[in-house]
Amino acid sequence: MRRVLSTAAVALATLAVLPAGAPSAAEPMTTITMTVSGCEGCTITPVQAITGATAVYTGSPVKVTGGQAAFVVPTSNTAGMSFNLEATWPVDINAIPVIVTQYKGIPAGQAVTRTQALAARRATACWAGTASSAVSLQVKVGRVKMPGFPSGRTTVPLAWFVPTAATTGGFSRAYKGTIAQQDAWYCPAG
Repeated sequence: MRRVLSTAAVALATLAVLPAGAPSAAEPMTTITMTVSGCEGCTITPVQAITGATAVYTGSPVKVTGGQAAFVVPTSNTAGMSFNLEATWPVDINAIPVIVTQYKGIPAGQAVTRTQALAARRATACWAGTASSAVSLQVKVGRVKMPGFPSGRTTVPLAWFVPTAATTGGFSRAYKGTIAQQDAWYCPAG
């Protein structure tokens, strides 16, 4: 009887430590490794916000160190995932910059130059995701000047996948190739 109670107590203690929404041990996980150029020390956070869903998945923020950032996320959360980018400098636009996965008119799998990114008027951050246990993505980050909020001018990261990745949903307006969000970048269900 004593052994049964101790096992039950350990199980309850373990459940109390797990955060709400934590993946179960049996859930397939994906390691996303990003090679990032132009933003050493920036912080990237994986987010999955699906239009119409009440829950938003937010992974742990990871600082770019040595040109890389790696995340371990539930594989089921990769479809419709976006990536917030917190720069190492002040970005006064009252929004969080998001890494562009694809620009309208440029097919998935194609490299995009800075000139093409700057000229893009429409973009998305909705990654189609993966079923793989590991994936590598490359991200280029530059800087652009734009109007700040509430006034003045500010420098904002221009961040995009190279090559572009398969996406879900449509495209939103981009300013000098940049996109940003105030709550989460919502994507359609995959």
